[in-house]
Amino acid sequence: MRTFLKKGIDLVAVCGGDGTISEVAAGLAGTKVPLGVLPAGTSNVLAIELGIPTTLARAEELLLTGSPVAYRLAHAGDRPFLLWAGAGLDARVMGRMNLAMKRRLGRAGIFFTAASQFLQYEFPNLEVEIDGTPHEATFAVACRARHYAGHWIIAPQARFGSDGFDVLLFAHRDRAKLFQLFLAMHQGRAAHLTDGLARIVRGRDVTIRSRESYPVQIQLDGDCVLETPVRCRVGEDTVRILVPSPSAGG
Repeated sequence: MRTFLKKGIDLVAVCGGDGTISEVAAGLAGTKVPLGVLPAGTSNVLAIELGIPTTLARAEELLLTGSPVAYRLAHAGDRPFLLWAGAGLDARVMGRMNLAMKRRLGRAGIFFTAASQFLQYEFPNLEVEIDGTPHEATFAVACRARHYAGHWIIAPQARFGSDGFDVLLFAHRDRAKLFQLFLAMHQGRAAHLTDGLARIVRGRDVTIRSRESYPVQIQLDGDCVLETPVRCRVGEDTVRILVPSPSAGG
């Protein structure tokens, strides 16, 4: 996108979900052109993280009143992303999603695929190396966002735009515990980090590998686009995103 961006453009607005917004943000990386976010996806986590209204009418106002703030992009290999890189179940779900059903039914459309993949999940053996230290997991998410799948809480201390990751590590092979993990995140109390279901390890250099005889799928910002092995780091390129002006909140 950057190659074909015309000179003199004052703003690029994108209407869609986190995956679509991430693709456009990657195209604007390194330019001074602000990105206006019009949330229209099933989760809209970026909007939640930045305080952007999730109703289109109110989000449209930011195209005129918003303040551009520069945020650094993360990279999984050579591919930029904004929010998360997830290895395992979430990538499997998004990779096998019926897009027509998702568009028609929204979150309900995701549920049918999620339920099917949950029951089939084989808990692949993953090695997650964080700043040189290896960790075991059967499901892992490198997070730059506090939220996940909407208002769920995955990493309470993570902040969008930071120079590193809060990596969620789930190492069990128990389907009941995996269900409890997602239930705790859905409830938003971060109980998954206090009751032994999962843990968070912070780092700036994260490599995820499969110890199985096959690669494990990776989702970036809700789209299944890569496979292990993958190395995640925060780069130097920034994208300028329009956010509510400090004075607008009162």
